[in-house]
Parts: sequence; C-alpha cells; structure tokens
Amino acid sequence: MSRVTKLWSGFSGLSEQAFVALGLGAIFTSLGGIYWDVTWHATLGRESFWIAPHLFVYSGVNVLLLSGLGGVALAWRHAGSLRSSFAHGVGPGFVVAALGPAIQITAAPFDDLWHRLYGLDVTIWSPPHLMGIVGGMVGIYGLLAVLRAEVPTRDPRPLWRGATANEVIGILLFGAALSLSMFALGELDFHLEGRDALFYPMLAGTLAAVPLMAAARYVGRPGTATAVALTYTVFRLLVLLLIWGMDSAEHLTPPVFVLAPALAIDLALYLTRQRGVLVAALLSGPVLLLGEWLSRAVFGGPAWEPLEVATSLAVVTAVVAAGALAGDRLQSSMVPQSVGDRKTGEETPH
Repeated sequence: MSRVTKLWSGFSGLSEQAFVALGLGAIFTSLGGIYWDVTWHATLGRESFWIAPHLFVYSGVNVLLLSGLGGVALAWRHAGSLRSSFAHGVGPGFVVAALGPAIQITAAPFDDLWHRLYGLDVTIWSPPHLMGIVGGMVGIYGLLAVLRAEVPTRDPRPLWRGATANEVIGILLFGAALSLSMFALGELDFHLEGRDALFYPMLAGTLAAVPLMAAARYVGRPGTATAVALTYTVFRLLVLLLIWGMDSAEHLTPPVFVLAPALAIDLALYLTRQRGVLVAALLSGPVLLLGEWLSRAVFGGPAWEPLEVATSLAVVTAVVAAGALAGDRLQSSMVPQSVGDRKTGEETPH
C-alpha cells in the first residue's frame, strides 16, 4: 500500500465532527485575535498589515477554511459521491463553513487598502471589517448545519443532567456566534458611556437574541441559551484580561449583560411549551434592558433615567422580539430535508 493510499485511508477514518471541532478551535482563535487587534491599534497603532494580532486572526481563518474544505472531501468520501454528500446535508454545511473564511480572506486585502487610503479606523463599522464579521458568522452557521445533520434527535432533559459532546460543541459554536455578534457592536462594545437607553439595547438585544434563540431551539434542552450566554461572558472576561495586560484601561468595558435575556428565553421555552417561542421573544428585549440598567449601577457607568428606560421599552421589545423570531427561523433552516423526514411524528421541543 502506497503512502498516499495509507494517508487517504486514515483520512477516511475521521469523523465529520472532528472537522467541526477543528473549525470551532479556529473560530475562537480568530475571535481572540480580533479583540487583541482592536487593543493593539488603540495602544500601539498600526505599522503594517503583518502585525501579530492579524497573524493570529488569519491563522484561525485559514484553519477554518481547511476544516471546511476537508469536511467537504470527507463527506464526499463517506457518501461515495458528491451528490450523496449533499443530499445528507453534511456536504452543504461544510461548503458554507468554507465560504465564511473565504469571505474573510477576500476582505483582508480590501482592509489593507482601506487603511492605506483612510488611515486608522475610528470604528469597527468599516466595509472590510463588516465583511469579515459576516464571513465569520457564515462559517459558524455552516459548522452548525453540519452538526445538526449528524445529530438529528433531541434530548428533552434539562442540559444540567448531562450534555453530549456534540451538544457541547454546538453550545460553544453558538457562544462564538454570540461573541462575534457582540463584537459587531463596535465602539458600544468598548465604551460604556456610549450605551444609551434606546439605540444600544435595540442593537445589542437583537444581535444577542438571534444566536440565543437559535441555540435554545437548535439543541432543544432547557438551559441551552444560558450556557451560550455563559460561554460568551467567560470569553469576554478573558478578553478583558488581555486588554488589561496591554495597559488599555479605557477599553475595560464589562460584557453585555446577555445572561438576563438568556435566562428569560430558557424559562419561557421550559414553562410555556408550544407558545414558548413567542413569549421568549417578547421577554428578551425588556429583560435585557432591565439587566443593563441594573448592571450600570454595579459597574458605575452613566446612569439611565427611569423615564428613558420606560420610553424605549416598547420599541426595544418589538425590535428584539423580531431578532429572536429570526433566530428561531435560522435554526429551522439548518435542518436538512432528510433529517426533517426522520423527525416526522416527534414531539415538538419546547
């Protein structure tokens, strides 16, 4: 047996979940790198594209690309043909997972040109940065689609009674999606004083509600949204240590208080069963608004006046509810037809 044949045989023995786990590690590597990058620019400037944080970010991006392409090849090998791998749902998921980092790699030279033309960004909301954030989201949800195709059944027991390895990977992927969503807040993620009582909870609440609701419905076990919020909170606190270590005290902003809407989503889905999605969606905005209002007293940020909170309540509720319902639709789109057929007759998870 030739060396190439042995390598191919060993490759065929891998599982799709191994490539999903590899992609997960790559995503968190890139996430750490982008926060490092922002802090680097704020403290040291930007002398070239080849700074350490950029190398960290794009190492993760390239590994994610390889995991997606490797997953496509493995699914093809296991299914016997490319068409069969796509019918199962694993092939398309890996294609999407590879498309995400491809978008990010395409954004890299555009970002370098943008800096050469306009200098250092004053906000994260530049076209190449937004392109990179979208690419990251595409890669994450591609991996989640693969995982969903491989694990079609759901466990109705609460998450704290024991989670499977695939459920843990799914929760971590949604935690990465939530972390990237909160990074997309731009300067609102770094400056507490910029968080007003209307625009900020509308934006933060909607960006949080999409992955939180999607995760809760995707896994289908009580406690999932809270576990995703805890993943983000722990990651964000570790990022604060990195920022503190670079003497960038002005960016020591606490994590967004997403634990409040996550708990509301979990409780609503657990207690109200069939109507849980709508109830959870309607609760997400007010609970986040209240949680952020109370947390400001703890962290000493500029206080919101009660009248500000009351005035913004209706708009925040409606906008964030729309985001939560979009998250529910997002997770349902990850179910391949073959998996949906196998689920026929199962009880709808609450």
